[in-house]
Amino acid sequence: MATTCHVRSISLPSRSHPLNVSVEDQLERLRSSQTTSTSAYHKLSGLKVLYECVDDFLQLPLSQQTLSNEQHREGAEEVLNGSFLMLDVCSTTRDVFSSMRECLQQLESSLRRRK
Repeated sequence: MATTCHVRSISLPSRSHPLNVSVEDQLERLRSSQTTSTSAYHKLSGLKVLYECVDDFLQLPLSQQTLSNEQHREGAEEVLNGSFLMLDVCSTTRDVFSSMRECLQQLESSLRRRK
């Protein structure tokens, strides 16, 4: 009489790539900054870091392979174009804030001189 062994195995979730974890961490920081009084300048800096993480993630061989697949190419290009547009808007906004800060410093300086 043959005995049968029933073996169970567990499936553990695969480990995420460190860049994937970085992107998720940065997204969480940005989400939490929405509920705090973090300055717009710092939020834009966080967004810049997020885009840099995403760019690094997109340079991975598996990402490149997926993006080169014809089935995914059109959607990926649309998302990337929107992403570049958003990055340009953020860069311009950051420049405007920097310019505003300089103007305010000049205004404060001139007001101090008048006293």
